Amino acid sequence: MNTQIENETYPVLGVNISPCSKEDFFTKVNERLQINDEKLPPLFVVTVNPEIAIQSIIDNTFRNILQSSSINTADGVGITWAIKHLYKKSVDRITGSDSLEKICAVCARLGQSVFFYGARPGVADKAAVILAERNPGLRVEGVYSPDSPDIDFERLPITTQIELQHASVVFVALGAPSQEKWIYENMHKLNSCKLIIGIGGSFDFIAGTQKRAPQLFRKTGLEWMYRLFKEPARWRRMLRLPLFAINIMLLKASNTINPKTETVNHPEKEIA
Repeated sequence: MNTQIENETYPVLGVNISPCSKEDFFTKVNERLQINDEKLPPLFVVTVNPEIAIQSIIDNTFRNILQSSSINTADGVGITWAIKHLYKKSVDRITGSDSLEKICAVCARLGQSVFFYGARPGVADKAAVILAERNPGLRVEGVYSPDSPDIDFERLPITTQIELQHASVVFVALGAPSQEKWIYENMHKLNSCKLIIGIGGSFDFIAGTQKRAPQLFRKTGLEWMYRLFKEPARWRRMLRLPLFAINIMLLKASNTINPKTETVNHPEKEIA
């Protein structure tokens, strides 16, 4: 499995967050998509929000996966706040939704193919059509919505297996941590894959089956509030947000940050 490519990262509750800017991130994507070497593992990208950070504390398998990914970006505003609070540093938010569209644009320009995996039946298909219209020349190898998020690669239809193996970029929309676990278990089977990324509910946003928060909510870091208003059933998941904030403040108060190396020690007893 591939290891993280960043020399300097900002640990947030044990998850190493990349300091790269949006420009640097998409430069890395562009460079990787132009390298034709089947022996080189795919660039495995995880867009991290506070829910993912908290889940990694209680799920050791997930935690190990996040430590083996290539790049962990700051998706949620809570992650950027934590880095500012712990390290007095600013990092760009690089979300799954924004990455989906921009990576498709890069693929269309470079002649690289994509595969859309996940979401409910029909959603990824619609998203694929829309993204192909927005990015003339985009090659969509295939689309597939699995019945179960943890289905093995070998149990997929043969045509889907072949399409996945031919795609340069694979977008996986199963929700965390299922999508990262599927990626970790299967990316070594994707011979042509250069980049693979979990994108959560991004297909729904593109297809219009779910409406993304208005720009005002996104810019002010209140996208979570808008989604909670639109989907009240998410309230249990939202309880992780104050838990995340409490843990960050406890971590800061415990003085376990080494300002010279900008790393954090994470004794389990300090994690609520």
